Amino acid sequence: MFGQEGCAVKRILPVFLTIIIVLSACGGTGSAGEGSSAAPTVTPIPTAPAAARPTYTVQRGTVEETLVFSGRWLPRDQSALAFEVAGTVRGVYVQRGATVTSSELLADFDTSDLDNQLANAKLSLNSAINKLQTGSTGSVQTVLNAQVSLANSRLSLESAQENSPWTNLDNARIGLQQAQNTLNDAQRAYDDAISHPDASATSVDSAWQRLRDAQIGLRTAQNAYYSAAQNFNAHTISVEQQQNAVIQNEMALQQALAGTGVDPDLLNAVQSAQLNVDQIQAKIDKSTLHSPIDGIVLEVTIKPGDNAAAFSPVITLALPEPKEAIANLAFNDTQSLSVGMVGVCEEMNKPGTAVQCVVRQLPLSSRDTDQTVRVAASLENLALGQLVQITMPLQVRDNVLWLPPAAIRTFQNRTFVVIQTPEGERVADVTLGLQTTDRVEIQSGVQEGDVVVGP
Repeated sequence: MFGQEGCAVKRILPVFLTIIIVLSACGGTGSAGEGSSAAPTVTPIPTAPAAARPTYTVQRGTVEETLVFSGRWLPRDQSALAFEVAGTVRGVYVQRGATVTSSELLADFDTSDLDNQLANAKLSLNSAINKLQTGSTGSVQTVLNAQVSLANSRLSLESAQENSPWTNLDNARIGLQQAQNTLNDAQRAYDDAISHPDASATSVDSAWQRLRDAQIGLRTAQNAYYSAAQNFNAHTISVEQQQNAVIQNEMALQQALAGTGVDPDLLNAVQSAQLNVDQIQAKIDKSTLHSPIDGIVLEVTIKPGDNAAAFSPVITLALPEPKEAIANLAFNDTQSLSVGMVGVCEEMNKPGTAVQCVVRQLPLSSRDTDQTVRVAASLENLALGQLVQITMPLQVRDNVLWLPPAAIRTFQNRTFVVIQTPEGERVADVTLGLQTTDRVEIQSGVQEGDVVVGP
């Protein structure tokens, strides 16, 4: 029996010792009854995997730099009207969007003071004429008729000189020069396109079309210049004829004075009074604004009671057709465009309306404060004043390797990419060409199909 108990003790003893060892390892320094506590269990926090870096594939295609801007759909032929004298506006008889006919009264000044001045001036003229007739020995009517003829001829001469078409001739000359420059640029672009065997048929055809458009534009500008020159020459002849008429009337007046024995002082008084009447009447005549064309009103900047300065535009008229996109750009943007440049126009936010369009007119010089660009297009059923989005290609690279800008890295003076290969990543220096907002031409350093790792 003892032998069996001894065997039982031998079996229990290892288990008991194991329990004691475990309790000793988990227990504190004090006894179990003195507030000992179990050690906290440590829970591991999973670590988030590193974010994958973006990759890009080197592709072959077209890299195109474009200038995108917006313009208003407005009539091409516009005319800004202004009073020739300063005054207070009495009435404005049209509003924006109205249709007007030639010679229609658009606005006028309050001429109450001028009307009173004219009445008094006429009284002074009649008094001077009566004194002249009383103090003369012969017929005064002959002198008066000669005087009126001379005054009329002088007015005609003054009007002819003021209406000189030299500005039209100068604008035509500038237009001819611009057309010649455009043709020269188009010829160089075409010669460059056909000199490269790898140039695409599309780019060659586009260059040829621009060259033909420039040739047509030059012929049109030449015709406009010749027409303006003819008009200027005709005006010069007209002025000379008016000068001859003044000389003839001066001679006629002298003959009339010699035949009637008119007192020169009395005659001068009549002439001064007549001049005063003419000047006041001219101010009254210039205090009205009439439409020179059948057209529509684009803008009215005055209202009754306003003070308008002389020669300051107050009403803008236009012919209803044709219309074009008119945009005001920054100076640097206008410098990147050229007359005859072909692009795409569309109604704002409506890509389905896109049509081909062409730059028709640029600012005459860099010194102009008005940097207006006019683009001709055939957009149908477009409301007056609607916004038009214009996209003009500035530079095009066909059949070149490209990557998005995010794939390119720079450090100090080094430009490079990181290429992913089966052996691992390697750094490759690259040479960049044309750069746009979404594509960068890669001239060397990579091959088509290479996978580039982003930063």
